[in-house]
Amino acid sequence: MVEQKFRLLRLTEGLKAEYSAHQLQGPAGIWWNQYREALPDNTVVDWNLFREAFNHLSRYAPEFVNTEAKKIASFKRGLGPKLLKTMGRSKCATFNEFVSDALTQENYNTVYTATKTRKRAFEAGAGASQSKAPVAARPQYRAPTPNQRYCPPAKKNQAKTGFRKGYSIALPRGNTGPSYAKTPPANCPC
Repeated sequence: MVEQKFRLLRLTEGLKAEYSAHQLQGPAGIWWNQYREALPDNTVVDWNLFREAFNHLSRYAPEFVNTEAKKIASFKRGLGPKLLKTMGRSKCATFNEFVSDALTQENYNTVYTATKTRKRAFEAGAGASQSKAPVAARPQYRAPTPNQRYCPPAKKNQAKTGFRKGYSIALPRGNTGPSYAKTPPANCPC
């Protein structure tokens, strides 16, 4: 990865080592500064010398070096539960193989989910095991005519419906409501 940046920046062998040393932080940066001070004065550190020194250091701190197994384990921790279930026991040797297999499995899972969704939609529409309740037809809306007064709907005969009023409300006598509440129009069958 670092070498790709070298090609992009067109660095010479000497600048590659300086650029890489500049990227080191924390304990690795401290180690590099002490390593530089231990070298004889006027020693030119090129890319090959830097790599040898850094690889020598990695022998003493293997927990900081990324191996294929560590990369795969880290990638597994980021997988979702469904994909982890299928990829958890994968025996891929390299990280790239594992990522490729995970992408393939994710595509298979997506296709499977889409197939199940289509199947459910088909079963719900064509041959559902539970019948759907019929939808009651609503009466069609009729716009009021401009000169017609409001006429409340006709009352149902209480004897036919079997419903009896269990209470009564006393209303005040006299003309207390608005003008349209006095008497129904002559053409209303109320």
